[in-house]
Amino acid sequence: IEARGFIFGPPIALAIGAKFVPLRKPNKLPGRVFRQEYELEYGSDCLEMHVGAVASGERALVVDDLIATGGTLCAAIDLLERAGAEVFECACVIEIPALKGRERLNGKPVFVLVDSQ
Repeated sequence: IEARGFIFGPPIALAIGAKFVPLRKPNKLPGRVFRQEYELEYGSDCLEMHVGAVASGERALVVDDLIATGGTLCAAIDLLERAGAEVFECACVIEIPALKGRERLNGKPVFVLVDSQ
């Protein structure tokens, strides 16, 4: 998701033989896009993805740098599922458990390298 997630997403996609699909803030991607607006602890934001970037039934791993309140991950999951993908897991570098972001992910598995307790 967005810029910092791009550091981790492409190498993971390459390692598992998958394609990399960028999810960006508004007006960063050329062409037609899907939009997903979402609420954050300090306001609202939006993610966009190219139309046709995923096909119905494709499996998706959502990669981001941080899970805090879960708003960005939820928006990414919603965006991918609206496009027909099946999100099977999320992977993040850091988690801030006190903000309870996992609770918003409707039971999706989350892999985290570091939790900041």
